[in-house]
Amino acid sequence: MQERPDVGLHVFIIESNRAITEMTVAARRGDFYTLRFLNGSAIQLRQSRIFLLREEAEKKMVASVEEKRRFSSPYNYRH
Repeated sequence: MQERPDVGLHVFIIESNRAITEMTVAARRGDFYTLRFLNGSAIQLRQSRIFLLREEAEKKMVASVEEKRRFSSPYNYRH
């Protein structure tokens, strides 16, 4: 089970499956966290989308890219 980040801690998220962004935990309500971008705007996410270390986020991003590569288009067939 993943550790629960405390308010004020810097954490990382994956944006659009292509960029890792550092954020600050502003509040916690149950399984949802309010996170602040470094520019001041905020977003609310579940704990499963938040990573304590950049390396954890990078591993998850690489795993999701590999999953997408498994997909084979129906147009990619041999005669």
